[in-house]
Amino acid sequence: MKATLSSLLTTLVIILAGCTSGQTVSIKDLRVEMKENPVGIGVSQPRFMWKISSGSPDLTQTSYQIQVAESPDNLKNGKELLWDSGEVKSDESILIPYGGNPLQSRKQYYWRIKANTNQGSTDWSPINTWSMTLLNPSDWKATWIGENNLSNPGETKEGKTRLAARYLRKEFVADKPIQRAVLYISGLGFSESYINGKPVSEDIFAPGPSWYPNRVYYNVYDVTDLLSKDKNTIGVALGNGRYFAMRDRQETLPSLLAQLEIEYADGSQTVIVSDTSWKVTSKGPIIANNEFDGEEYDARLELSGWNKNGFDDSKWLTADVMTTPAGKLTVQSNPNLRIQEEIKPVSITERPDGKYIIDMGQNMVGRLAVSLKGKKDQPVTMKFAELLKEDGSLYLANLRSANVTDIYTPARDGQFS
Repeated sequence: MKATLSSLLTTLVIILAGCTSGQTVSIKDLRVEMKENPVGIGVSQPRFMWKISSGSPDLTQTSYQIQVAESPDNLKNGKELLWDSGEVKSDESILIPYGGNPLQSRKQYYWRIKANTNQGSTDWSPINTWSMTLLNPSDWKATWIGENNLSNPGETKEGKTRLAARYLRKEFVADKPIQRAVLYISGLGFSESYINGKPVSEDIFAPGPSWYPNRVYYNVYDVTDLLSKDKNTIGVALGNGRYFAMRDRQETLPSLLAQLEIEYADGSQTVIVSDTSWKVTSKGPIIANNEFDGEEYDARLELSGWNKNGFDDSKWLTADVMTTPAGKLTVQSNPNLRIQEEIKPVSITERPDGKYIIDMGQNMVGRLAVSLKGKKDQPVTMKFAELLKEDGSLYLANLRSANVTDIYTPARDGQFS
């Protein structure tokens, strides 16, 4: 009996030892400038960071080695490296600056790292990547464009400003297999961008607002998967944002700067830039938009297919050259707004006057998604507030002069959303 128990204990020890001996340390969560595989880095010495994972406690990094190259194959073969840090004795793994050969505009780079720890050495990490933005002012070939007129009823640059959205489009041909395509774009105040009818990102209200006399942000998107080997269309809707601001007299109208750079598999390139070959209209469904006052959307003016190939833009205007903003053109380093959560009302209450109070259960920043039954030409009005009065109606005094009102005008009878 004792021999049997001893054998069991020995077997248990061997099994447990096997479990712990198989544990390894590894590299994970690689970041460049705090982003995973970012597109359009605008600093000459990007900073790297990573995490080390282990199944055992008390893990400490003792050294690291970073390698950077222009292709994954060069990294794997250890040839033509732009930077090899060599073994650096350090426990640091946050914001380690690049120290290799100068980096170039537009270029895509690849990197990997391995580390030594008090629990052993890691293998080389998976290869990650990043790309540079347009580092020099001379890299920009695009022109600021838009519609430099007030051409809709009720539009004004003074007091409670009012302006319709601008819609801009450009058709072009990509006649070879595409290797890579990158869009550099600033739509002031806010923009929504499309290629062949599909949004270029999930960003909302891009680019981020700034003090425009000092700085103007632009965004960078890899749009390779959105392009077709033949006809293509880029479309941009421009809202007012804080560029055409909410109060007082405004001198600037919404403007677009866009540069789409296409690299073909044979090594040749095409550059599509915003210029007077683009078409523009402000006769679309967004007839007013303002952060204080809300948006007015007239579905009777919808431009079906405006951001796709073959749309008839013969009645649109030739894009105007706009005044170049005074601020320094700067790639935006922080992320844009995106949808974080979708919530449903906690209650919907009908008021004696036939209006409805929709209670979202919290003070929030967002936009309302509704499905309603309406009648053609009869506007549906949605007003927003943070509090209710004692009688259950909206409390608006704290919002001062803001209209905080969205208006939707149906194009037909029936259900709409």
